[in-house]
Amino acid sequence: MKSNQLRVLFGIAILALCAVALPGKLSAREWTRKSDGKKLQATFVALEGDVIKLKLANGQEVPVQKDLLVPADFEAAQRFAKIGDDSLTVLSARKIDGMLAQTLVKQGFKSFNEALPDDLFVRRVYLDIIGRIPTRAEFLRFAESAREDKRAALIDELLSSPGYASNLFNYFGDMYRLNCDADFNNGVRMEPYIQWWKDSLAQNKHYDQIVREMITATGNLGQAPAAGFLLRDAGMEFDAFSNFGQVMLGIDISCAQCHDHPFEDWTQDDFYSMAAFFGETQRTLARYNVEDGMSMVAAKMPGAPEDWLDKFDEYAFSQGIPKPKADPAGYRQFGYFKSFLGWNVADIDGRVTPVPSNIGHDMAGKVFDPGTLIGDPAKKGGKTSREALADWLTDVKNPRFALVIANRMWARAFGRGLVEPVHDFSEDAIKNCSQPQALAFVANEMRRVNYDLREFMRILYNTRAYQSVSTGEEPDAANQYFFQGPLLRRMRAEQAWDSLSLLEEGPEIDSRKGRDGSFLKELLNVDFEKDSMESIFAKYKAWQGVRGERMGLATVAEPGTLTPSQARNDGLRASEMKQPADPASMLDTFGQSDRMVTDQHNYDGSVPQVLALMNGTVTAQLTGSSSKLVEDLESLDGPDDKVRGVFFTLLSRFPSSDELNLGMKMLEDYGDDGIRDLGWALMNGPEFLYIQ
Repeated sequence: MKSNQLRVLFGIAILALCAVALPGKLSAREWTRKSDGKKLQATFVALEGDVIKLKLANGQEVPVQKDLLVPADFEAAQRFAKIGDDSLTVLSARKIDGMLAQTLVKQGFKSFNEALPDDLFVRRVYLDIIGRIPTRAEFLRFAESAREDKRAALIDELLSSPGYASNLFNYFGDMYRLNCDADFNNGVRMEPYIQWWKDSLAQNKHYDQIVREMITATGNLGQAPAAGFLLRDAGMEFDAFSNFGQVMLGIDISCAQCHDHPFEDWTQDDFYSMAAFFGETQRTLARYNVEDGMSMVAAKMPGAPEDWLDKFDEYAFSQGIPKPKADPAGYRQFGYFKSFLGWNVADIDGRVTPVPSNIGHDMAGKVFDPGTLIGDPAKKGGKTSREALADWLTDVKNPRFALVIANRMWARAFGRGLVEPVHDFSEDAIKNCSQPQALAFVANEMRRVNYDLREFMRILYNTRAYQSVSTGEEPDAANQYFFQGPLLRRMRAEQAWDSLSLLEEGPEIDSRKGRDGSFLKELLNVDFEKDSMESIFAKYKAWQGVRGERMGLATVAEPGTLTPSQARNDGLRASEMKQPADPASMLDTFGQSDRMVTDQHNYDGSVPQVLALMNGTVTAQLTGSSSKLVEDLESLDGPDDKVRGVFFTLLSRFPSSDELNLGMKMLEDYGDDGIRDLGWALMNGPEFLYIQ
């Protein structure tokens, strides 16, 4: 008998023996045998062709042929193969609900808000997970499904889709101020760093690994795109540390740069001691202080031989570049290119970053040794200061790192963090938050899932708390919120843009790619030890022809060549466009951050937003003479189906009887113009822009 048949028979035997023997456990899924309905509790391990590998409570792995199980189990196995077993996901979600509910009862609430109906649920999870409304077909597929696990299945499907990374990128774009061209000199742009963020999220790289790569990166954007984190604020190192404290520790210590904090225990010494972890780090070719804090030296090209810059000059002169003393203006552009290559992160022995001269008399010029703000000291032990900092930050004993990102992800799901504001909260705020038990638990869960943000969000989206009708009245900053459901929220600018683009362009927007920084990365990817002067000078010539926004849009036409092509610049999701979008663009109008200050997204309504929806290009496409909305509904029979279709397309819900009758009357009186008018009215009503 073939080995595969033996395995299958063995699986059948185990299934039969264990179906009634295993006690019920919340930590494992029930699998149902098709022939007699008997149950087996086991966790999913792998899907290999038509064989599902399951793990029993005793740790034994069992292969089971898919035909032995009910179809829903095979469908579950298919999604688990993409995103992992959900046994612990469900268990964690139930624990969170229990903690929240216990506090709610103590505070006089009966329970959570009313359970979210299917139509509101499907719209919410599409917007929250992939950042756009569902199409009519996507809405109907969910609404017409009879699967008991259809909510969990949809959450997993969306978390496994490209839209998940696209939408999550928009959040981190605000958090980490991902700006492709803000105040950068010498033609340096940040597209390779921004693309690295998008790629990292698409690969589901765990958050602690993302942070570690950013803190410890060496080289320029061509060699190590993660270096963009440190290059983002080159020349403003202490301001950069202020942002570091906010996003990674939930501590705004920026005022201690100039004076001791008036309300917290942070002092100037604390600020400059923590900033000293970056003190030996060179970021550009600008002159820098040496150990005595007074003398200045010219920076050498990091990662290059000592005399590399001089030799590159000599080669350039042989190719017709004028010498700087003879023709300063003629040499200037070549000098810019050297500086362009010199935006290059490295740790230099003897380099220090003394306290600026404009700080108080007794502090100016002082050099601090690295020291941590909280918890245990960082252990250097032969590592660079930045490596020691990364180890300390992501260590399981760090009391802040997991808590900060867990609290931020909670705020994404519920519209408010368990402790606020998410970028600056004290130990007292942690102790006195509305749900301290839940806060401690989700921080531990973030550690348990090893900073897998997708799995963490999967837990939150499966809670009864999240799947509750939203609370319409937002508590003010002084009042606690107990999370009987998410807060009613307006769409982010990117969600509004992506939803309107979906209506105008269709679901193909999910697969379109824009700028990726690949040409800029190619120009910067220089091996100073091995590459010939000829090949590097060729990159200078290519750099001359593509500058500014054209450089941002430039992509590699063919690998290994220096001939760029231009990326698509329209019909794209917000994450694939320039970061951030230009001022006065629709994204800017709807509140996209300018990415100069952490978490500066604006949710306020405005007159320009109203005008954009009433008379904008998308509205014209949907309600004009060549209406895409009318075209989409042509296949439907009868005015009632068409009215429902308009509601499905724009609001992802069924119309009430009054709305249905009114819509049918509009179609009866005005035909296709009635569809356009109905679509215009729904798009301009308050419901369209809100996540209920």
